[in-house]
Amino acid sequence: MTKFNASIAAAAAAVLLSGNAFAASLQPAAGEGPFFNETALAASSVQRQDVRADAARHLPAAGELSAQAAPAAPTAMSRAEVRAATREAIARGYRVAVGENA
Repeated sequence: MTKFNASIAAAAAAVLLSGNAFAASLQPAAGEGPFFNETALAASSVQRQDVRADAARHLPAAGELSAQAAPAAPTAMSRAEVRAATREAIARGYRVAVGENA
C-alpha cells in the first residue's frame, strides 16, 4: 500500500506543481502581442504644398465657444403663421410629441 500511496503522492505533486504551466492563457495580454491589423503602407499621391494649403484653409478651432452654428435656412412662414398652424393642427387632433416618450 505504501508503494501505491507514494505513486499517488508523486502524481498529485506533479499535477499541483504544473498548475502554473496550464494557467497561461492562449492569447497574449493587451499590449504584449504584435498588432496584426495594421494597414498597408502606400506612397501618398498628394503633394506637400496641397496639404499645407488645405491645412491653411481649414484651421483648427481653438478656445472656448469657437464652434460656429450652421446658418438657418430662410423660411417662407413667419413665427405667427407657424404658431397658428400648430394651434390648428392641435385642434384637429394632432398630438405634439413632448416629454420622455417623444
